[in-house]
Parts: sequence; structure tokens; C-alpha cells
Amino acid sequence: MKKSVIEDAISRQNKVSNDQTLRPLAQRIVRNAIIDGKFPAGQKLIERELCELTGASRSVLREALASLEASGLVERQSYCGFRVAKVSARKVVEIFELRASLETLAAELFAVRASEEEMAALVQAFHEIEKRDKKFILSDMRSAKERYFGVIFAGCRNEEIVHALGNVIDRIDYLRSRLLLNQQRRKASLEEFRFLTEALISRNPIEIRKASLRHLYAARDAVLDVLAEENTVVHHRPRKNRAA
Repeated sequence: MKKSVIEDAISRQNKVSNDQTLRPLAQRIVRNAIIDGKFPAGQKLIERELCELTGASRSVLREALASLEASGLVERQSYCGFRVAKVSARKVVEIFELRASLETLAAELFAVRASEEEMAALVQAFHEIEKRDKKFILSDMRSAKERYFGVIFAGCRNEEIVHALGNVIDRIDYLRSRLLLNQQRRKASLEEFRFLTEALISRNPIEIRKASLRHLYAARDAVLDVLAEENTVVHHRPRKNRAA
């Protein structure tokens, strides 16, 4: 029996609704996989593999990848689909210039506007970072740091700061994850977060600015060191002998 016009319309609407639900889910799964290092910079993304990973159709997956392209996490190749975006040294400097301005301002505003409950939530978020550092799992530590900054962004009461950082947040999380793999950098970062947390608790604007910039400049320099080391490895990698 043929479907009625109403049944057909309902079926199409249900499909649209399902696609709208699956797209952000697929986007989140691919995003987290890239940020957690499962797909390194420059790697071509195979649609079939990503469909299996996300459970999404190719059309839904392509919409998700287009959104990740807009956030700078992936890049489109002419007639070759998508690959994980490479971050240049110049782009790293630009991202950290933006972070130094906006995240430091957010921290300063947090100290002025945050309630005691929000300050307690910040302390709890820092303790969670300490806990994750002792039993390190990349995705758990990344989530703990995201929660820490989430408390600051919510408590600063400035939606424009959050909106502006939203344009680069995926790349920020990607760079953060790369640094988290280095134990020495994790140790230094933990002390920087401790210094920042103590400054925020004191609500001292001078110490807050000092702590925020200390952390961001150290993170920037560490990322640049990683990029420089990778470029050195690539430049000194022996070429394969060509067959005669």
C-alpha cells in the first residue's frame, strides 16, 4: 500500500529531524577524535571510516566536516575531501595573541563579578585538574581544563568574549591536547593553574593578569617548540631511494 501524502511528509520530516540530531553528534565525535590525537595534523579523513566511527550517513558527515572546517580544525582539499588542518607557527602566535587579550580580560572580570559559589566551583575545577594529573588520561584532563575555563567564562558575565573565542576554541583545545602529552609541560602547567587560581581567589587584578599571561606565554612557547622540533625532524628525514 502506498503511503499517503501526510505519511510521506511525516517520514521526510522525521528524516530531517534525525539528520539535525546526528550532525552535531557526528561533529563532536570527529572533533574529539582529532583533538585527542587519533587523527594527526595533515592526515586525510576517510569518509567511510568516519561514517563507521560516528554512525552518520555521508551527507550528515559532510555537514559535520563543513562545520569543523569553519572552526579551523579541518581543511578541504580540492577534489580530495578533507584532512586535519596543520597549524603554522604564525597561526599559533595569532591564536595566543587573541587568548592573551580575551582570556586575561575574562579572568579579570571573573574576579570582579563571580559569586562565592562560582569561586568555589573554580577551586573545585582546579582540584579536578590536580586529580586528573595524578592519573593521566588525555581526554579526561582535556575535559577538566575545559570545565575550569568554562567556570571563568560563565562567571565573567561577558558573552562577547565567549563568542569571540568560539571562533578558535577547537584549535585552542587541539593545541592544548598536544601539550598535555608532554609530562614536563603538564607539571609546569599545573603550577601555572595553581598560581592563577590563587590570584583569582584573592581577586587581585595585578596578580590575575600576571598569572594569566604567564600561563599563556609559556603554553605558546611550548607549542612553538613542538612545531620547530617537528619541522626539524621532517627536514632531516632521509629520502627514500628511488628505483633505478
